[in-house]
Amino acid sequence: MTKRYYWINKHKDNEGNPIYLIKSPFGYISQDSIWTKFSDMADSITAFTQEEVIKWGYNPENYVKKEVE
Repeated sequence: MTKRYYWINKHKDNEGNPIYLIKSPFGYISQDSIWTKFSDMADSITAFTQEEVIKWGYNPENYVKKEVE
């Protein structure tokens, strides 16, 4: 089984919030900040395999990955 991870950009947004890779409602992977005041966005955080991240044109070296438990 291929491991899935949460991907967090090594850089933060202009307000210091973490930037995650998330699955858009249209089915593609995009980056977005998760603000604690909008905790419903946290439900959008999706676990991806490294192959999926590369497929969508993101460099895994730019992210900290946290293994899904």
